[in-house]
Amino acid sequence: MSGVDPPDYPLLPTIRRLLALWREEARLVALGLACAMLYTALSLAIPTLLQQAIDRAVVPHRTDRLWPYLAIILVLAVVRFWANFTRRFATSRVGVRLEARMRELLYHGYLEFPRAFYDRHATGQVVSRATNDLYPVRYFIGWGMVQAVQSGMMIAGGALLLAAVNLRLALYAIVSAPLIGILAWRFAQRVMPISRAVQEHKGNLTEAADEAVVGIEMVQAFGREDDVRSRFGDKAEAIRTTVLRQAGVEARHLPGLYFLPGLSIATVLLFGGEDVIHHRLTIGQFVLFTSVLLQLAWPLESLGWILNLAQRAVASAGRSFAWLERVDRLPHPAVPTPLPDGPLELRFEHVSFAYDGGGEVLRGVDLHVAAGELVAVCGATGAGKSTLLSLVPRFYDPDSGHVSLSGCDLRDADLAELRRAVAVVTQRAVLFSVSLRENLLAGRPDAGWADVLAAAEAADVASFAGDLPDGYETLIGERGVNLSGGQRQRVALARALLAGARVIVMDDPLSAVDTHTEHDLVERLRPALAGRTALIATQRLSTVLLADRAAVLVDGRIAEQGVPAELLTAGGPLGALFTDETVAV
Repeated sequence: MSGVDPPDYPLLPTIRRLLALWREEARLVALGLACAMLYTALSLAIPTLLQQAIDRAVVPHRTDRLWPYLAIILVLAVVRFWANFTRRFATSRVGVRLEARMRELLYHGYLEFPRAFYDRHATGQVVSRATNDLYPVRYFIGWGMVQAVQSGMMIAGGALLLAAVNLRLALYAIVSAPLIGILAWRFAQRVMPISRAVQEHKGNLTEAADEAVVGIEMVQAFGREDDVRSRFGDKAEAIRTTVLRQAGVEARHLPGLYFLPGLSIATVLLFGGEDVIHHRLTIGQFVLFTSVLLQLAWPLESLGWILNLAQRAVASAGRSFAWLERVDRLPHPAVPTPLPDGPLELRFEHVSFAYDGGGEVLRGVDLHVAAGELVAVCGATGAGKSTLLSLVPRFYDPDSGHVSLSGCDLRDADLAELRRAVAVVTQRAVLFSVSLRENLLAGRPDAGWADVLAAAEAADVASFAGDLPDGYETLIGERGVNLSGGQRQRVALARALLAGARVIVMDDPLSAVDTHTEHDLVERLRPALAGRTALIATQRLSTVLLADRAAVLVDGRIAEQGVPAELLTAGGPLGALFTDETVAV
């Protein structure tokens, strides 16, 4: 996967994708458009009836003719109210549903994106695209698109109606139309790049806020409040400056869009008034002209707002579509190879790997873990232990070489089946803000309670679960904040044991527990791991001694491997890692 963020989606494909999503709500869209057409027709019919009422009843002083016109106009006004209400209701539902659909697409994409994606993107940026970026899309789809159609119909219908009544006066009335079009186009061209920048800055602000909240202990412990406050202020200032630029563009263009329709009304008043005085135009026709023009004022003025919404929606949607279609997923085989039944052997063959833009972390690694064997991977910090383990559940694919389970290359296996077969315990235990019981069941929701208790006992969770306020039903808080670091690791370990996976990958799973607890856990783990293939990265000697074999990574290569006790007495790389402890052994 490239280390460069994918560029924003092109304009026309973005519009086509939005229209495709819009069409998924075809029934509601059709209802909204039908109501918009009905509203437009009635909005033009009412002034026409008003003209007839004035010319045929009011001017000739025929009260008997006036009442039928009033009744019809009242009925049409009620129907128009219903049409407007229904249009807004239907289009609002379309906007909300499309926003939810896009958020669902993004979230599904997030679940499929490889780990390399999250290595390069801060949490704030990821969250922002699924929240802030979708609001303009909802407003434009839910209001702007149908309003644009309705405004277009109103302008076209009004122009035809006025031309049918008096072509010369209609031409005077549309004198400002070309100016409105030019001004609206210039406004659209200038506001679009600013809209993109606003969305980008909002993502940066969310990122800064997320980092400050997640790292609040470090911020307060090291007295970095001023630095964090300054960084957040810089991000907020960037938004303020960009929004002010956008406001400046709007201030220079939108008043003109509001003024020009008024110019048309003034022109009609001038020339239409003279025509009435010289009996070239009836009073009813003059009222028709002014009424229609007043109704056309908002559709003409709304062009600026609609274009503004469109630019923001397209900019926001383009950012999301760029991720959805241009972020490389892990390749899936067309015909997956099923994993064999029973215990699985794990094999690394000439495996090399480098993160985007960096040097090789693993260099030609060859390692075999027999079915049911426990192998400890040791090495200094940065040797590549965690990277090696992350290849087993296919968080990453090797740049060269092969990783296989019982002869099946991981790239040929079904990803879902692979991850059911491999349980992972990461160095930093990730827990959810639900109950302890639900966290334990995360990898196997249908597990029986006896299995839960067995896993909790094996990982020494039972020793502290009873002391929690509600036992296993205790809410452990966001990221397990109500538990200590060692307790979180034990919960993560119990979750992996309960999952029933045939391969368990553990990245320094006991680093946060005290030595006494570690010794007790080591004694419990061996029988709990019986029959499972396990790979464990560790810096603890007692955990290394738990393993059947140990492999030592030095600068991304396997420097030695063998029975831990033999390697320790041989005085090689493993012995060098545990010099003081080796003497005690």
